[in-house]
Amino acid sequence: MSRSSNDGQGSWGRRRSLFALSALSPIVPMPSTAGDEGKTQKTLKKFKHGRAPTQTLFTDVSHPDFHRGEVDEIRSAPPLSDPPRGGKPTLSMKSSIKLTSGFGSLKSSMRFSSDEATSDAVGEPLSAASSKTSSLGPGHGEGGVAKTVILHGEVQTSSGMFRKKKEYLVLTETHIVRHKSQAKAAETFKAIPHPIGRSPTIRHGSMPSAGSQSDLQTMSDSSGDKDGRVPMRQVVAVHSLDDGKPYFALEVCYLDEESGQASSMTLQFSNPEERDLWLKNIRTTVRDARMRASSGISASNLENAARIIERDNDYDPSNCAMFKVVQRQSASKSTARSSSDDITKVASTVCFLAIGVHRLHLIQLAKAVSRGSNTSLAPTGSQASYGVLTLTAVKVSNLDDNFELTFRQPLQRPRHLYLASAASHEIVARLHYTENYLRPECGHRLFRFSVPTEVEDLLLPAVTSDQEHSCLDRTLIAYCVAYGVNPANVRYTVNYNCEDAPRFELLAPADARRPEYGPIELMAIMRALRYNESFGSMSFAGIKLDSVNGLHDNYGQEYVCSRTKKGTPIRLSPNELGRSCILVQEVRALAATSKKLRRMDFSGCVSSKPSIPVETSEEEGTKTKDIGCGIVEALFPLCKHQTTNVDWICLNGINLSETDLDYLVGATVEKLCHFRAIELNRCGLNDRSMNLILDALRAQDNTLEAIEIAGNTARINPATFDSQLGIFGFIRKLNLSYVSRTSGEEPLFQAETLLIWRLQELRLSGASLNSATIDALATYLAHPQSSSLHELYLDNAYLSGGDIATLLHSMARDPFNTRDLHLDISQNRLGKDLEQVTHAIANGLAPSHLSMRAIEYREESLFRKMIAAVTVNKSIRFLDMSQTALPGDASDETCRAFERLFAENDTLVELDISGEESRLATSKFGNGINQALRGLKKNNTLQTFRIEKQKLGLQGASTLADVLKENNTLRELHCGDNEVPLHGLTDLVNSLIENTTLVFLPTMDDGRAAAFRSAELTMKGLSDAESPIVPRSPDFSHPSQLGGASAMKRGLASVRRSAARSASAYAPSFPALPSYSRAVSTTSSASSSPLSLTMSASRTRQSTQSSIATPVSFTVQDIQTTHRLLTEQWDRQCFRLGQYLDRNWCLLNEVPVDMEVEDEKFERPDSVGSMGIVKLLEQVKFDTTPRAEKDLYFDLPLDMEASKIAHDSAEPLDERQATSFKQFILDSGPTTPESDEFNDRTKQLRLHNDFDQIEEPKTPTQAGFLP
Repeated sequence: MSRSSNDGQGSWGRRRSLFALSALSPIVPMPSTAGDEGKTQKTLKKFKHGRAPTQTLFTDVSHPDFHRGEVDEIRSAPPLSDPPRGGKPTLSMKSSIKLTSGFGSLKSSMRFSSDEATSDAVGEPLSAASSKTSSLGPGHGEGGVAKTVILHGEVQTSSGMFRKKKEYLVLTETHIVRHKSQAKAAETFKAIPHPIGRSPTIRHGSMPSAGSQSDLQTMSDSSGDKDGRVPMRQVVAVHSLDDGKPYFALEVCYLDEESGQASSMTLQFSNPEERDLWLKNIRTTVRDARMRASSGISASNLENAARIIERDNDYDPSNCAMFKVVQRQSASKSTARSSSDDITKVASTVCFLAIGVHRLHLIQLAKAVSRGSNTSLAPTGSQASYGVLTLTAVKVSNLDDNFELTFRQPLQRPRHLYLASAASHEIVARLHYTENYLRPECGHRLFRFSVPTEVEDLLLPAVTSDQEHSCLDRTLIAYCVAYGVNPANVRYTVNYNCEDAPRFELLAPADARRPEYGPIELMAIMRALRYNESFGSMSFAGIKLDSVNGLHDNYGQEYVCSRTKKGTPIRLSPNELGRSCILVQEVRALAATSKKLRRMDFSGCVSSKPSIPVETSEEEGTKTKDIGCGIVEALFPLCKHQTTNVDWICLNGINLSETDLDYLVGATVEKLCHFRAIELNRCGLNDRSMNLILDALRAQDNTLEAIEIAGNTARINPATFDSQLGIFGFIRKLNLSYVSRTSGEEPLFQAETLLIWRLQELRLSGASLNSATIDALATYLAHPQSSSLHELYLDNAYLSGGDIATLLHSMARDPFNTRDLHLDISQNRLGKDLEQVTHAIANGLAPSHLSMRAIEYREESLFRKMIAAVTVNKSIRFLDMSQTALPGDASDETCRAFERLFAENDTLVELDISGEESRLATSKFGNGINQALRGLKKNNTLQTFRIEKQKLGLQGASTLADVLKENNTLRELHCGDNEVPLHGLTDLVNSLIENTTLVFLPTMDDGRAAAFRSAELTMKGLSDAESPIVPRSPDFSHPSQLGGASAMKRGLASVRRSAARSASAYAPSFPALPSYSRAVSTTSSASSSPLSLTMSASRTRQSTQSSIATPVSFTVQDIQTTHRLLTEQWDRQCFRLGQYLDRNWCLLNEVPVDMEVEDEKFERPDSVGSMGIVKLLEQVKFDTTPRAEKDLYFDLPLDMEASKIAHDSAEPLDERQATSFKQFILDSGPTTPESDEFNDRTKQLRLHNDFDQIEEPKTPTQAGFLP
């Protein structure tokens, strides 16, 4: 590349602008002496006429958190070609050249000018292994070779398998010069003495002979460089070759950036002292050369590397560093060589090492055309990358440029990289910084770090966590990328409105096709949470951890946590730490490495009981050993030794084995554990294990705050149970739901026992409460000590109306002050003594929150009494009357009672009257409720109204639309699952033009699905109506196939499934938190249109000639057009809905916003609803261009044999005929909708009317995911 092409207007400028490759300043300032400054100045002056340092891909490691300090940025220039060497000498020059013999080397004679050749020698002559001396002439000679000789001597070189010879090497400040003999070297460098017995002979005007020309060519071909010298600026690494034989060798690898040719030179010595002397001096010279000028990387290599790194989604111009390295063979492999003759078989490859955002990349050289016969290190086309967070060991040699990196992914063998580079110290320092940046919360190194003291001086201080949640996103993405899993599949949330907040809550995977996380994903998540002290609690509830329970990593123990974040060793033996399964190791690490963590929830995480086979005697055979759930083994020993601050452990839904009970009881008997709660709901505890745990918890009498033992098979004896509870004095939560008790008339607990505590939550759901227990509970509620109680659950407790009335009277004290309590009396027998309950509610004795779900009224009049009591009530603010069961649909009188409730009640803030529709039960009020909704026009207090699954339809939606035009207090209207058609959704959206308070309204997805089903049935009906009665024809053997009623439905159902599968592939990595506190879809997404057709007419069937007249029917294109029109209409209204709700949310939160919605007139339809289904289908049928090449639904013979049997008379359609419609749909596309081909075609042809709103899958290095 010429100099002109590298100017600011050349290709270098364009490439630099394209990839934004900025220069990287050194990691630490390099110390300089007075002598070095002088050399630097001379070198900088030489750049005006010599070779300038080339551009590098090194970027500033201070970005974004790297402190630059006082290091000056190196402004490097584009690569320049070497200066032209001296031209052919003239006659006058020839006469002045002094040749020693007639067979002297012509190349040696051309290395000096006439002035340099006649200069006097300074200093004493040196031996073959001499050290640095003064040169004959100071400065540089022709060709840029420095005249200062640092070291010289005879060395056996090897540049190929058959090219081993002895040469005389001269080491200068800038080059390694190779000569055939000492005499040739003495002719060039005056500091080198002539061999004994020979003296230089001056031959005036002689020309080199043919023999000298042959010698010159031989030396050039056998050397690594054409002119017999190796520039120091091209040296990549100098390292010793440990062959294990009596020969000692070192290898010099260098790279010519201009030609892209990498070469190596092996130097063999007879003793290690001589090898170490050459090694030390060459490394020192290379280091000095790197300090004087940057050994840059050419623009083509920069561009190639950037493209490769970008292909791996790991490229960031501001956070990328690139170095030249030598990938060498391991020492263990090289020791197998039989003799020193095979030393040249050591495989060394010059390549580039790039450290990206999350990975380390080894990039091979681009293939270049070889222009000589010298042995080169042939590049390979393979590329390799390793996750930075999989680094397990770093070892840097103190004697040469060798360094070793070890990476290991979970459940895999370690991978060793044997590398060498003159910049090994900088590489390790950069790698250390990158690891520290990706894992900032780690207090110490998680990998072995064996480096010289010089590298320790280059390391920067730890990076501080400057992002939310201690850079959790950054670390989590880095672990996922390093482990080869998709970070887009991981979802979590952070809850701030809970105890021990903030709480990390892991959610289900984003990919709906994989409902559970894999073992590698779980390890990445848990290791990202290590050392993170920003969370007070962590919840893995509902996430299956069975895949890592009992799983062992047999390839290393690098990830085993053995000490806390502050360095305190875990008081467990190394054998106990190493033999544990991965689940135990990860949970133990989470609890031990976070000082702030207090609560961990593993409810329902382990469902299976893993066991391992244990060999016993021959008579007993092979048995299985229960290893437990793993969580108990991980946490309770830490609590026993006070190694963690976790004191609230949730084990709900996990069947505890005997192994788990041993760990649990062994820790709870220790008073120093200070447990606050151990939740054991639905853990399969029997009488023995229950009593064992309750007795062991006596040691925690001063710290225990919750007893959670619901849903176990143990039978509680009230006589002993009450005494066991009385030990604890600070219980806040008591959960005895669905417990079994022994028979007897004594209460489950005494009122005095409850009065000892400051209860906040009491759950007795599903427990059989006798009259004595009701009296004890009423006594407790009447006492002022119960004022701290805020949640009381008595659902499905077999209570009558009289029992509930007794409790209502007990909890009411001041008629003017409502008790702040949530009372749940769902699924009880309120019909018995209902008058007592309604009287208490009407008199304002009910608490502020009341739930009465799934109450069955045998008479509708009883339900009207309850509505009337609620109408006049002044204490209830939140009422749940959902799933109410009546003998039939609500009568007009009941609907009028509802209307009065909506209009007259002025205390309700939230009301739920949703129905229920399932296979076991169905409850709804009927069509009369639509008229009752008009009472909401007069309501001024209700803010949240839920009326789901009541089949409101179009009439109910229109009524709610009229309500929204006048009601200005409603904030949320939950009216989904009501079969609201497009007309009704349009009415509701139009009502929001005037309503400015509603912030939530569903998009009626069930109505959308119903519309598509209606279109399918209508198309089938029109096709059947237009199909004539077909007489039998002699050309057919069987009746022709006609479409059945379910044909199109079944055919399009496969399209729905495929569309859902294709939509799941576009799930985002880490879902952006919503900007508002509401859940509403404002734009159309892939899932908003489950029936976006993607059918393809890839195959056509050949039909035989028939005498039947072709009927008018719908083609596949007609189906696609119909569904496209329906999708556009629904999406248009959903888009309008999102605009209005966004506007209202901004008004509610006092955010400036325009009142007028953009394109309001254009988006608003002319009528209340769009065209009807029949009208739409008629338009599609008449507007569609006929397609002669497409067979219609009813013109498809079954097979060739069917055409041979005649039709004698017309007859009704049979079952075989009814499948033709489905067969036509399926034959137009793939045969099996579950096939991969169908999925691919679905993704390609998926229709979407708003392409601007489609978000592409994010990558970890894109701006949305970069920390």
